[in-house]
Amino acid sequence: MKYIISLFTLAVILVVSCVPTFEPVGELPDNPGIKEVLVGNENGNIPQINAIYADRALDTVFVKDKSVDFSNIYMQVNLEAGCIVKPLQGAPSFGSYGDFSVPGKYRVTAPSGKTADWTIILDYYIPPIGCLADRWVGDVTCNDEVYPSYSPKTCLGEKMNNDCHMVKLTFAFWDDPGSVAVMELQLGEINMDTFKGDITLLNDVNVTYYGSDITFHKGYAGTYNATASELNLSFEFTGYDIGGGRYDFTIRQQ
Repeated sequence: MKYIISLFTLAVILVVSCVPTFEPVGELPDNPGIKEVLVGNENGNIPQINAIYADRALDTVFVKDKSVDFSNIYMQVNLEAGCIVKPLQGAPSFGSYGDFSVPGKYRVTAPSGKTADWTIILDYYIPPIGCLADRWVGDVTCNDEVYPSYSPKTCLGEKMNNDCHMVKLTFAFWDDPGSVAVMELQLGEINMDTFKGDITLLNDVNVTYYGSDITFHKGYAGTYNATASELNLSFEFTGYDIGGGRYDFTIRQQ
């Protein structure tokens, strides 16, 4: 009898020890989100910046190359864990060439079944402009484009009245300390396609060089290039025969 009880006890222990244990069941990923959109063409991936607003299901992809044709590119998308995506309303598919020149709608579905309809927009990246005048504040390089060998050795730029569209340049014309020119310049509105704008000389500037009275006349005075940080000055000029009516300088950051 004792032997039978011992066998029964052993069998119970074996049965109990073989019962599997289970970890608590987790939840399926529930975020129907886009992490990143990649843009490319026949030359490969195109430099870009993603601006993602998950609360609005919006991704604006800022492309850094303004020569890219949005009507003939391909896109790839990185999604949150386990998600799938499909185009809506005729939007082009990811992974193949298509016309992405207009905003596209895409439905992202998470493993939990939760969905979100995302809008993807392509636009060209516009670098921050900041304060225009600050590009030419302090010691700058002034190149005389008429007589390069007479370029002033020193040239000082100042922001006028704390105005980001006003610059004062001070330099010795033809590198003569006795012929100091002070140019007060107005920087016009910037063209956000070219990052350029017009320059106006606000007042006539008079200098004397070896008995010649020279005038740089107020008015249109050239253009600036914010990308290159250049002032391409072209002043109406009288009082000395230089073979033409305008005098040109190029002003750059040192």
